[in-house]
Amino acid sequence: MRISAKKRLITAVTALVIGLLLIWLFQLWQQGSAVKNRNQLYQELLERSGVLNRDLPKLLDEHTRFERAEVANYGMRFVYSLIGIDKYRNDVAGIQAQVEGPMQHHFCNSESLAFYRNHADFVEFRYLDMNDASLFTLRFTPADCIE
Repeated sequence: MRISAKKRLITAVTALVIGLLLIWLFQLWQQGSAVKNRNQLYQELLERSGVLNRDLPKLLDEHTRFERAEVANYGMRFVYSLIGIDKYRNDVAGIQAQVEGPMQHHFCNSESLAFYRNHADFVEFRYLDMNDASLFTLRFTPADCIE
């Protein structure tokens, strides 16, 4: 009887060790997949920024020029200049308050931003004045779109 109990114990320990080894290998495989997916995302963001930047800078309306698109830490940054706005002569907080709501709505609902909403960690809209001085940056994540 002792031999049988000993065999069962050895079998149980062996099964446990094999199970733990399989779990460890699965976790390593998943981490490798996550890194690969992050690398693919970064590459896709780079490609999209390159396509956008081919046609930039571009005047969007009488007040706004789209300067460039940049990849930033698995997110995308869109840089705009506000024509005729000087950081030291205009109410920057008032301008930001006027722009923030519509830009969040655009981020959350625009088909053109769907890729970034669904895949990127965030999207930033950076605004510069007519002298390229930074006015403000709006940053949105997919969580900002949950109502």
